[in-house]
Amino acid sequence: ILFFLAALSAHLIPAPQEATKLQKPLQHEVSIALKLVQVYITDKKGNPVLDLEKEDFVLYDNGEQKILTEFEKHVLPLGSAEAPAEERPGLTPVQATPPLLSRKFFLFFDFAYTNADGARKIREAALNFIDTRLQPSDEVGVISYSAIKRLQIHEFMTTDHKKVRELVEKFGLRDALGTVEDLRYKYNAALEAGDAANTTGEIKAGASFLSAGRQELNFVKSLSAFAQALRYISGQKYLVFFSGGIPGPALQSFEFRNKYEDLLKELATSNVVVYALKANPITETPEQETGAPILQKMADATGGRYFANIFNHEQHAEKIQNLTGSYYVLGYYINEQWDGQYHKIKVKVNRPGCEVSAQAGYFNPKPFGEYSDLEKELHLLDLALSDQPRLQTPVRFLMTALTCSLEKKNNLCLIADIPVRKIKEISGKKA
Repeated sequence: ILFFLAALSAHLIPAPQEATKLQKPLQHEVSIALKLVQVYITDKKGNPVLDLEKEDFVLYDNGEQKILTEFEKHVLPLGSAEAPAEERPGLTPVQATPPLLSRKFFLFFDFAYTNADGARKIREAALNFIDTRLQPSDEVGVISYSAIKRLQIHEFMTTDHKKVRELVEKFGLRDALGTVEDLRYKYNAALEAGDAANTTGEIKAGASFLSAGRQELNFVKSLSAFAQALRYISGQKYLVFFSGGIPGPALQSFEFRNKYEDLLKELATSNVVVYALKANPITETPEQETGAPILQKMADATGGRYFANIFNHEQHAEKIQNLTGSYYVLGYYINEQWDGQYHKIKVKVNRPGCEVSAQAGYFNPKPFGEYSDLEKELHLLDLALSDQPRLQTPVRFLMTALTCSLEKKNNLCLIADIPVRKIKEISGKKA
């Protein structure tokens, strides 16, 4: 028996180094994150309900009720600015500190499916929106798409509205010259003349995307990638979509229809609400053959609005202001996981007769190396250009700049001391 017990104890008791391993406590790196949710409350007539308090709300995250620790109420002027003062609701006072969650607008200029007249009008509409509807705390981004240059991010989430206005002012006729129809016309003319081999570089660049609806697919894929990249930005995002619209017959293509449905899902999942303003002037073309059906479907699928006539842009801007101006912000804390998983959100109000509109959910962050190329580009733009980067925390390191040559145009040499452990995740062949 003694021999048996001795053998058993020798087998069960680990060696010193193994005992050290077993005694080492399991460690899990947990970060506490504040989640913020924008909520819009209306009565049965569609009028905003503005007198709710934190106690009136109940919020569920993946089915688990959360304790609300943060609460804000935002009220912007509704209707015409000329309305009598007694008819206007009390406005949200100017805050000494930034709001928990501000409105986020992306002004999207589609030059691929907008003709020259429409391009001039969307520039005018955008400038009017910037001048008359933006509030000081509103964050704005500027995006464009053309048949040649594809998707371009000109500005990413800034409260410097003067800079945004100066950027939009530079858009002009030149931006509308690379439309899909313009490229098709030039390329077909070159083919008929038997001179396709000597066409200009930009026509060649666009020509490879023109056959069998490739340009329409590229447009939808680019917009889907952009929508997917927005999923990690808190709150609702409003896409003010200036476009003539992809012609309705494109929906007859099975491939395009599937990609377009994917786009709608990405927009809704990323909490993007589309306000589509049809840019091209009214023509005798049947509406089903214009861009109207696709623009309207995009707006309806995301809970936004479709505005058929760009010439009435002032009334459209007022409507957008009324729909986005009054909202509540609810905040709660979670143990944040870096797994990229989706969390479903449900918000209820303890008052009969209220209609609740809130974001459907959010995505956990994930390691930088798992992001797409466009998502990485947005991270870089956010870090470099945003007033307060929201997608990542800047890593500080020592750096100095030296002039290396007075004879060359590029004559700056940057020398930095970057801790390898801080960039290990992204240090690949491009680092």
